[in-house]
Amino acid sequence: MLGLLVFSPSRVPGQSAVPQPAADQPAAEPPTGKEKELLEKIRKLKAPRWRSFGSCQYDWTSWRLSEKGVRTTSFQCGEPPITGNVAVYCPSLRISRRVADADWESWRLPLSVAESAATGGEDKMVANLCANARPQPNAASKAPSQPGAASTSKPKVNTPPLQPKSPAPAPAKPPAKPAAKPPAKQAP
Repeated sequence: MLGLLVFSPSRVPGQSAVPQPAADQPAAEPPTGKEKELLEKIRKLKAPRWRSFGSCQYDWTSWRLSEKGVRTTSFQCGEPPITGNVAVYCPSLRISRRVADADWESWRLPLSVAESAATGGEDKMVANLCANARPQPNAASKAPSQPGAASTSKPKVNTPPLQPKSPAPAPAKPPAKPAAKPPAKQAP
């Protein structure tokens, strides 16, 4: 028969059971940049996947950032749930939604719970997202034309139109050297 041996720390009055670092030991060093990055990643992995704002839930772990600075994720609202995608453009605090396979809606300001019982809470979702999102470098303050559309506005560059390529002319023969003149005779 196995016996279970249990140790209990002996307590001295006025002393805690938690070991204290010795005075001659250096304090723990603060985490390095890489350690901070990994700790942040662990914290995010522990966070719940779906966050609720008003009657809608947003897939908080699936936010994607486009080249134009638009952040998109999935949402579901109400009972039975209406599902789709939401796009947020933080510089202008505007959103767009796409329900199921429909087209993207026009950019608009997010709705509060007081403004819409069905989709209200968007304002708090945008505030939470944009307050904690890393800023997009060189982001414009105007929202792109459509969240899912490719860029249609490219900077104009004044370049001459391309000329059609024609075969290159054959190189001309180098001019022949003139024949050497015979030395001039001097008159007697």
